Amino acid sequence: MAGTQIWRASRVALAGLVLASSAASAQDMRSVIETAQTRAVHAGTVTSIPMDVRMGKLFVRATANGVEREFIFDTGSPSIISEELAADLGLEIVASNTGRDANGDPVTMGIAVLDTLDIGTARFEQIPVMVFDFSSLPTGRCVVDGGVIGSELLPHGVWRLDTERGEMTVAPEIGALTPSAGALDLELMQAGYPFPPVISYRLGDVEDRALFDTGSAGFATVFESVMNSRQARSAIVPGSLREGEGSEGESAGGRGPVRSIAHYELSRLELGGHTLEAVPALSRSNPPTLVGAGLLDRYAVTIDFARHNLVLEPRAELATPDRPAGFALAYTGRSVEVVQLFADTAAAQAGLMLGDEVVSVDGQALDTTESGVCNTVRWLAGTFDAASVSEIIVMRDAEQIALTIRAEGGR
Repeated sequence: MAGTQIWRASRVALAGLVLASSAASAQDMRSVIETAQTRAVHAGTVTSIPMDVRMGKLFVRATANGVEREFIFDTGSPSIISEELAADLGLEIVASNTGRDANGDPVTMGIAVLDTLDIGTARFEQIPVMVFDFSSLPTGRCVVDGGVIGSELLPHGVWRLDTERGEMTVAPEIGALTPSAGALDLELMQAGYPFPPVISYRLGDVEDRALFDTGSAGFATVFESVMNSRQARSAIVPGSLREGEGSEGESAGGRGPVRSIAHYELSRLELGGHTLEAVPALSRSNPPTLVGAGLLDRYAVTIDFARHNLVLEPRAELATPDRPAGFALAYTGRSVEVVQLFADTAAAQAGLMLGDEVVSVDGQALDTTESGVCNTVRWLAGTFDAASVSEIIVMRDAEQIALTIRAEGGR
């Protein structure tokens, strides 16, 4: 399989959509893009704003047509405005786009044009945006406020993401920023609209391209076909592989189906010619491989489309990665359920089952009432640590069952 190419530029899986549209909607999208002619007006040389990391995502505040809201900054997604905000702004739907979300499900969204988006002192004008009702998703209204700032804007500035300092910096050109000593330059490629940042990687004997996707919480999420290579599998640290079943997550079309899943540690992963060691990784059923927000636990990352560069600057202090867990919980619209379960782990040995409805965790009741569900969703996606759970109570066949998980957690 030497030199095997897995990437398919016409089917770039994004957090919100896949860049694969019907012929009619694709033509509508091109027409809107050409008419809008997005541009940047930098009021200052450099602007830095606070960037909060919650639930594995990057949150920033920005002002859309004069209205300030919180947005998720997601390099793996098109820009999406919430239906509620679009109504408040009086945005006109001028076209529609039908594509597939990260789980492969078809999703249709309206397209509008945002007059202005201010991020600090940087102003962007005439931005094509999708419009979506996030409240239609079980967790959408609990997580998303204004929407998603996506990759349409990346070519119109230089973007530095630094979770150690908790800030995002936008500059008109790279000369306004000074990379730290030891910075790594990776070649940045572009694969169609909306300009997803793509980098090359090598794993064993597979050479391919990966999407730098800050909407993905992990460090590396590897397309499962890549791992079919014997040499690629040889990069898995012995004893770290955990296989199981479950959903890969919730996207615009809803929660994905139950599939075979795995998590493991890679002894090495080559990104843009540079070898990174001890890389935590997950499996992914759809292409492409993702390099996610977990990269920011080790580096400040600068995206520079003008020079076709992705610059990695080593952090002064590395963030502590999450420990691997034997299971995962999520609110599914009715209750909190076990949505992932890995074999031969303490959770599985304790008797936990995929699909179990969870009542409480370590004595904390999980409130799924209308008034309390968002607190539960944010806790599960934020401070909850499945690897440290010792007791979990589930409802199974109309009976409450208490399960004790040994102290070492998810392993």
